[in-house]
Amino acid sequence: IFAGYKTEAAPFDQATGGYHGGEKSVTQQVDSARTMVIGHTGAQIFNSITSNAVPEPDGSDSEKNLFVMLDTAIAALKTPVEGNDVEKEKAAAAIDKTNRGLKNSLNNVLTVRAELGTQLSELSTLDSLGSDRALGQKLQMSNLVDVDWNSVISSYVMQQAALQASYKTFTDMQGMSLFQLNR
Repeated sequence: IFAGYKTEAAPFDQATGGYHGGEKSVTQQVDSARTMVIGHTGAQIFNSITSNAVPEPDGSDSEKNLFVMLDTAIAALKTPVEGNDVEKEKAAAAIDKTNRGLKNSLNNVLTVRAELGTQLSELSTLDSLGSDRALGQKLQMSNLVDVDWNSVISSYVMQQAALQASYKTFTDMQGMSLFQLNR
């Protein structure tokens, strides 16, 4: 699901948490001029942080891989710290770093989620626009093809009566001369 277009293998290595999926998100054309991402890669969701991430206090790079963060926290929680102040400080520092990393990862996941929400809203708008276009096209076709039978028959009968009257007048006048007209 998170492998992008590289679907022949699992996107994440369970042992290391490393990402082996594709780098390109799955996209779909949703309108004549619009292509939309419909499947983000695992790297975009679980191996990235936002540009406004909480920095590490010592200025070092923040961990970006969510699975590595969780493994670090689990290892720190499993480490016995009773009576060993150095190990206690290391465990606390690892948990603090994981906490910052999880906060940064959550911000990234929420950013991706907000993007999906925006795209869902855009899809609803495109759907409404498509429905409006379809209705407009149906009305246009109706105006071109459909017939109001009452008005067409009424118009036909009136034209037929006018044609018959003009034909009768023509046949009556055809045999007359100028002298007969003047009487």
